[in-house]
Formats: sequence, C-alpha cells, structure tokens
Amino acid sequence: MQSNLKSALVVGAVVGLICVAAYPIVVVPLKDRSTREAPAGGFAKGSMWKSIDAAAKAKDQHEQQVAPAVLAKARRLAGPVGMLAGVFGSIVGVGGGVIIVPTIVSSCKNIPQRLVSGTSLAAVVSTAVASAYTYSAQGCIDLGAAALISPAAMLTAPLGARLTARLNCTALRRILGYFLLAAAPLVPLKAYLLSRDTAAAAAAAAEESSAGAAAGGAVAGAGLSEAAGTAAAAAAARPAGPSGSSAATSTELSRLAQGIHFPPPATSALLVATGAVAGVASGLLGVGGGLIVTPLLALTMDYPQATVLGTSLLAMIFPASAALLQHQRLGNVDWRMAASLAAGTAVGSLAGSNVAVAAPPGALEAAFCIGMLFLGRKTLATAR
Repeated sequence: MQSNLKSALVVGAVVGLICVAAYPIVVVPLKDRSTREAPAGGFAKGSMWKSIDAAAKAKDQHEQQVAPAVLAKARRLAGPVGMLAGVFGSIVGVGGGVIIVPTIVSSCKNIPQRLVSGTSLAAVVSTAVASAYTYSAQGCIDLGAAALISPAAMLTAPLGARLTARLNCTALRRILGYFLLAAAPLVPLKAYLLSRDTAAAAAAAAEESSAGAAAGGAVAGAGLSEAAGTAAAAAAARPAGPSGSSAATSTELSRLAQGIHFPPPATSALLVATGAVAGVASGLLGVGGGLIVTPLLALTMDYPQATVLGTSLLAMIFPASAALLQHQRLGNVDWRMAASLAAGTAVGSLAGSNVAVAAPPGALEAAFCIGMLFLGRKTLATAR
C-alpha cells in the first residue's frame, strides 16, 4: 500500500515536471497566436499586460453582474452539491462538473454559467485527488497509463479550444452523446464475457492440476530427498546478504520500481491517443476529460473497472488543475464557492471510492452503465 502511494507521488511529480516544461513550448505559442489573430476589441496583439488588464476587467464585470444574494446562495449550495458530485464522480469516473454546473445554475438565477463552470474545476481536482488516493491505496491504479494519458490531454486541450471556431460543435456534441449511450451497455457486456472466459479457464486449469497431481504422486517421495539435498547445498554456498536498514532500503526501492511500469509500445500509443482525444474534446466541447478517458479505457483495456476508475481520475488531476488556473486568470473562479465545492467533493469522493473498491463483481459496471446513459442523454440535450 505504501509503495503504491509513493509511486503515485513519484509519477505525479514526473508528470508535473513534464507539463511545466512543455507549457511554454506548446501552450504559450498557441495563446500568443490566438491573441495575434484576435479581432478588434479582443486582446491586443502580442501585449501581455493588456491581456492581464482584460482578464482583470472581466473579473470585475463578473462580480458586478452577480447579485450578492445569488452568490451567497450558490456558496451555500456548493457543499451539499459537491458531496453528491463527489460520490457520483468517484464511482462513474468523471470529475463531477456535470452535476455541479446544471444544479447551481438552475438553482441560482442570473449567475453566469462561466463562473460556475470555472469554479467547478476546483471540485474536479478535489474529486480526482481524493478518489485517486483511495484507489491507489487499494492497488487499483495503473501509474504508467496515467502518466501517458495526463500530459497528452493537457497538451492537446488548447488545440481543441482553437478548433471551436472552425468545427460544428453542436454536431460533435451529438456524436459524443451517442458514443456515451453506445458505451454504456458495452462495458457490462465486456465484463460478463471476461468473467465467463476466466471461469472457463479456471475450470480447465483445475482439471489439469488434478490429473497432474495423481500422476506425480508416485515420484514425489524420491524427489523430496533430492530437493532437500539441493536446498542444503545452495544454502551453504549462498553469500551473506545485506541486513538491517540497507536491506529494507533496497527492498523498498525495488518495490517502488516495480510499481511504475509502462505498457508495451502499442498499448502506450493507444493510451497517448486516448489522452489526446480527451484533451481535444475537453477544449472543443467544454466537457471533462474523464467523460472521454473512462469509457475508452473501459472498452479498450483489460483492466478491472476499479482500475479504470482510479487510472482515469489520477490522469485528470493535472489537466483540471491547469484549466482551473486558466479560468482564475480570466476571472471565472469564486474561491469561496470553490473551497466549499472542494470540501464537499473530497468527502463524497472518499466515501464513493471506498464503496467502489469494496463493491461486488458487476456492481461498478452497472453503475457505470447508468452513469453513462445519464451523461449521454444530458449531452444530447445540450446539443439541441
């Protein structure tokens, strides 16, 4: 358990360094190019200070547009709504923004949706961190897969944002909605087929082992004495190994190294492609990356559903954090509401992920199916 947690921290640090190093190379040029191409009245061409002033003015306008009573109501709702979103997100494998944004926007009239959407990213980060901690403690995370998905999603999200002016986002939302509706029953079906094949293989192995035990019983006595002599000779020839703290340190390092491994090249390419598609969809359609990563992992990888959820949520941490900082610069984050959302989703995510890791076979797949049907229907409703 401790080695898994330490491995998660190491992978997180490595992914963070990769993202920070790549940010000025990939993301900043895209931003500079977009400011140069901005129409009159938008950001000034190549002017960093004017961009910052525009973001500050946007923040002031957002605060002036929201009535104090409406903002106070949204802050009161944030805790309970965040708790519900945390439970849903940790069991289905999404950030929870699909619950937070429509609930608060419909309950608090005249509150800008951009403010709620930007603030809800704090809940997405909280859900991902709390759930990933629980799944990692139970060994239900593929660290190598998360390390491949997360940077790809983070680096392709600006590309998706740039494509919004060139593609028909309404049609793409319909495609995403139909994809979620189609993926919903396929994941339980896949789990059923895998369990059936596993049961058949186990039965065949049991028959072979029983036959082998009957045939090998006659020669067991003769082989026992020979094995004992060989073991004694090996023990006498074995050199003295390290003891004390040095042995413990080497064992811990070996466990840590074993906890971080990358899949074969073909699988790695598939995981990078999954992250890239999730990043483009996130920037293009304004949806969370987990909405893409979770069903793709469930359909394409031979993971248990708990590992799918843990890996997807871990891969969500850095892209959601980067998006939160970007929205903060644009003035789309109310930090008091964000704190309540983060606290609520942390509690809900810890509860939901603990239930998920102890769920009986088939329960997570059924919950995923229901959640994807709900999200697919909701996505289609927003594409009208």
